[in-house]
Amino acid sequence: MKKYFPIYLYGAIIIIEGIFLLFAKNNEFNFIKLSSGIILTISAIVAFIAAFSQKRKQVQFAYHEMHALAMLVYGISILLFCSTIESFISFTAFLFIFYMFSEIILCSWLFNLGQKVVYTIIIIRVLLGLVVGIGTIVIMSLPSFKLEGFGILFILVGLNILFYVPVMKVKELDEMP
Repeated sequence: MKKYFPIYLYGAIIIIEGIFLLFAKNNEFNFIKLSSGIILTISAIVAFIAAFSQKRKQVQFAYHEMHALAMLVYGISILLFCSTIESFISFTAFLFIFYMFSEIILCSWLFNLGQKVVYTIIIIRVLLGLVVGIGTIVIMSLPSFKLEGFGILFILVGLNILFYVPVMKVKELDEMP
């Protein structure tokens, strides 16, 4: 548990952002902007800690580095460059489109390693990427459901991170001599 605590914390913080956005519709924009920017910058720092704390460089942790960098850029961009709710929505949509592509790229990356691949995990990750991508497109077409919709997507991403930790533990045990 201690070894994977930063990953659990990273997933939990992403879920907290999702829950925040689910109920943020009636809040002032600056409060939404500051809260989201700070929450996701903190999640990026925790993701970097998770990625760099591992002795062995596994694909999963390189993936966390990539997501940490994306979350850091997103969080700082929200804080510095968003001046309207529309720009916040646009930045968030871009983040989720990036997330969709990163999930699909991770899956192709796993195939190229020449290691044993668990096809169930690959299928789930590709489906999650597609759900996030298609969900983003659907959310952008719904005028009054954007914050709540993005909240749901953040919750899905956070749950994905939390549910993937046990898979990494099992995979690590299988690789031990």
